[in-house]
Amino acid sequence: MMVTWKAGLFAKHGLDITRPRLMGSAKAVVRGLMADEIQFGNLAAPAPLRADLKGEADVVFLTGGINQQFVIGRPGLNSRMELAGKKIGTVADGGIGDALVKFVIAKLAAAGIKGLREEPISHGAAAELEALLSGTVDAVVGTPPECIDAIRHGCKYLIDFTEYGLNYALGGIAARRDYIENNPEMTRKFVTAYVEGMHRYRTDREFTIDVQADYSGIADRTIAAETYDLTQPGMPRAPYPVVASLQTLLDFMANELPEAKGVDAQRFIDDRFIRELEDNGFINSLTR
Repeated sequence: MMVTWKAGLFAKHGLDITRPRLMGSAKAVVRGLMADEIQFGNLAAPAPLRADLKGEADVVFLTGGINQQFVIGRPGLNSRMELAGKKIGTVADGGIGDALVKFVIAKLAAAGIKGLREEPISHGAAAELEALLSGTVDAVVGTPPECIDAIRHGCKYLIDFTEYGLNYALGGIAARRDYIENNPEMTRKFVTAYVEGMHRYRTDREFTIDVQADYSGIADRTIAAETYDLTQPGMPRAPYPVVASLQTLLDFMANELPEAKGVDAQRFIDDRFIRELEDNGFINSLTR
């Protein structure tokens, strides 16, 4: 989103957008969308899915996301097998981290690695790192750039959620269903600009690192560079919402949210604008 804005691509495609707002959490993005404070939001999937299932929102994903998630172990832990009987941090905010904590506990238990349990910790990268280094918890779910800083402090990647098909999948650009129906041309312009922004992200390393460092407030530019090198290879050329991954999340959510039982993930997706950009040759034109 920030690369698209910084590169002037929203303006190029006819949109007058001031600096994208930082909303603080996926729940806040959903509230902003429903109150029409914002028209498009970049957010992880659990919050909008939960709000929709409870009848509190009607939000659909227009594109897939670019999130990467890992289970990070404290110094001294070197494999997932060592997580048996240990503690994994949770901030209990109903976001993607909490959902993935519950998911990985269940997956490890099914694989015979039992006894991993949730331990409340404070929200924020610094607090999570402190919890790991102090031994308050043995693992957290982390994402770049925060996880890169943890690795530099002697922590280890124990699980990459790619193996469950969940990276680059659990979120993306979303909007209210009624806004899309009433403003298809505005939505088309936004998605077009965003797709071109993703292309700029993939192909302009130095520009993207500069944006990453500025947007994330990263004082050490080498962490921004490692973030780029870690995230860039998996970014899709055509960022469709990933139905199978959203379905995996919904099926898991059904364990504690009865409204999710038997729900088809396709209900939360409107990928017509990405399909248009493939069909009209726009996406192919970016690679020439």
